Amino acid sequence: MKQVSRTSEKWNEMPFVGTTRNGNDFLEEITMVKKVAIGGGVALLVVLLLFGRSTYSYFSTTVSRVHDSVKSTVPVDFELDRARKETSRIMPEVRKNMHVIASEEVRVEQLEKRIKTLEEKLSQDQKNLLRLKSDLESGTNNFHYSGVSFTAKEVKQDLENRFDEFTTDEETLKSMVKLLQARTNSLHTARERLAAMQASQRKLKVEIENLEARNKMIQVAQASSEDTFEDSQLSRTRELVDSINSRIRTDEKMLSAESRPMDRIPLETSEEVTDILDRISSYFDSGEEVVEVDLASK
Repeated sequence: MKQVSRTSEKWNEMPFVGTTRNGNDFLEEITMVKKVAIGGGVALLVVLLLFGRSTYSYFSTTVSRVHDSVKSTVPVDFELDRARKETSRIMPEVRKNMHVIASEEVRVEQLEKRIKTLEEKLSQDQKNLLRLKSDLESGTNNFHYSGVSFTAKEVKQDLENRFDEFTTDEETLKSMVKLLQARTNSLHTARERLAAMQASQRKLKVEIENLEARNKMIQVAQASSEDTFEDSQLSRTRELVDSINSRIRTDEKMLSAESRPMDRIPLETSEEVTDILDRISSYFDSGEEVVEVDLASK
């Protein structure tokens, strides 16, 4: 019994799983939502007071400018790829229209065959009607067709039935001809629409290729301008080196002038200028003698 009571006490001490949150937390969340709603309302009221009826205009203009700014930062190559993909998406519509046209062409062919068959039937029925009419007008009471004898009354009834069927077939033929005309016109319109769609698709592809070529030319021009910048940098460096060289030469001349008295006539003769060919011959001749001396010494 003691063990059971201890177990029940531990069970009572354990927190119950799935208990709801404290009511204070729920009230705090509601208060927070109210504060946010009030803050948003106050901000909206301030905007309305500042701009009045022009608030929507300011807002739409701001959104439009942000949209244009973001759009202008998109690279042209990316836009060209997007245009190329959009153009490729036209192909499913083209194929769909081609399938519709092919199905309509089959229906037109079937309708033409039915019309031709019905016209042949009407032509033969007309001949049979005229034959039976001529036989009845002869005044004979009995007629023989395909080895079977028929009375004038039976022939007249058959003629009446045939004529009703003939007139019905004629009306059917007229309706079928009108339907064929309508289907033919619809097929012609669909073909023109498909041709226009294909022409527009080809035109878009050509325009995209043209834009791509123009963009490449701009990129080449930009690269050339960068090369020009590098050339100008090289020119500035060359000018700096020349300036340094000029300063050093000036300093050298100044030192030479300071070491030579300017108030006396220079009596020293300058070194005799010799021809370059004589200088080279003299140099190598003396060099050979040195080599021979070195070899002899060894």
